[in-house]
Amino acid sequence: MARRRRPIRYASILLIAIFCCSVLYVFGMALLQSSQSNLLSFSDLIIPRLIDVVIFLWLFWIGSSFGSFLNVVAWRMPRGESINGRSHCPRCQHQLAARDNFPVFGWLALRGRCRTCRLPISARYPIVESAVGMSIAFVGFAEINQIALPHRPHLGHVGPLGSPVVDAATLFILAYHIFAIAFVWAMGLIRFDQRHLPRELSIFGFGVLITTMLGFPIVGIVPWQMDGGHLQDAKSIFGGSYLDAWMRVLTALVAAAFYARCLAPGLCRDADPKFDPLGKSTRRLIDLILVCAAASIVVGWQMLPTVLILASLISLPLQKRFPDSDAFGTFSLAMPVSLSLHIMLWRLLHQTWFWPSDGSQPIVLLIAAGVVLLIPNWLYEKPKLESPPTDSSSDEA
Repeated sequence: MARRRRPIRYASILLIAIFCCSVLYVFGMALLQSSQSNLLSFSDLIIPRLIDVVIFLWLFWIGSSFGSFLNVVAWRMPRGESINGRSHCPRCQHQLAARDNFPVFGWLALRGRCRTCRLPISARYPIVESAVGMSIAFVGFAEINQIALPHRPHLGHVGPLGSPVVDAATLFILAYHIFAIAFVWAMGLIRFDQRHLPRELSIFGFGVLITTMLGFPIVGIVPWQMDGGHLQDAKSIFGGSYLDAWMRVLTALVAAAFYARCLAPGLCRDADPKFDPLGKSTRRLIDLILVCAAASIVVGWQMLPTVLILASLISLPLQKRFPDSDAFGTFSLAMPVSLSLHIMLWRLLHQTWFWPSDGSQPIVLLIAAGVVLLIPNWLYEKPKLESPPTDSSSDEA
């Protein structure tokens, strides 16, 4: 009886924690903002902050559902299996019921075991669902409340966190970023399992990222130039120059290839595209270029070095936590986290002089590129210890 109540206890604890955090945010932010405003009182800000909680929880549910799907993608696509069909137990292949397939809470309700065979289901499933859900929720919350993206004017008279913005351009950019984050998560999970990126996934992901950038230049946020401005063209659908979009994609791909080669001495040291184009290490280098290219297209070549630097720092504790994975795997898993943080803090980072952006000084970009060159000094593949060869003559003796 105690075992049956345990999953209910875990789910109750999680719900109580969510409720407490929501109450602290609503009343804490309302009190803070009312103390700094002469026009709005504490009671006036309760409803807007409640709306923030609803939006955040809704985005988390959407993101965790994406995470549940990405678990299927990361497991099936590298093995040549179809991603269609309902989820099933990895042990007995029994199809999961709808209530058991609910993100995070479904695993808690089952106590991490299949309802049919009672064999354990890996905790990776709720962890990935929570991580993807949190990254998408924070990015979506920051963009809807006008605190994430540079070159985007504050709408209304209150400013950031005043009221959510749900205009067509904001929602379109958010959908683009959600897809990009989910795509980078998929690549990170596959490389974390030390599998090569499937060709179908790469073609589909980059096809959506590039064609959307070329068709709707507004998703570029910042131009590819270093003048700190944002080009506008009446021929575009939502604003932004088509030529600017083409150059943005080209510079992003070139930067990804360059910085991937800078990381290659640490993450795929044996790669040799010239003399061994079909080798295993060369395929790892191609995967590294693809992982870097996805982030570069989203944030631009100017901010790509800082995304790579932060990802390399995040991957260090991951290496200690997951010793069975390689350095490239933990680095790829840290890339969506780093990318999400950069998008969420994009406006704040864009206003600082020491962070690379389209308005930074050239020396700032050179310093960031120099730090990327140093990443292989602390993030590298450790050589595997080989067992000493046995001497057959001594064995016979």
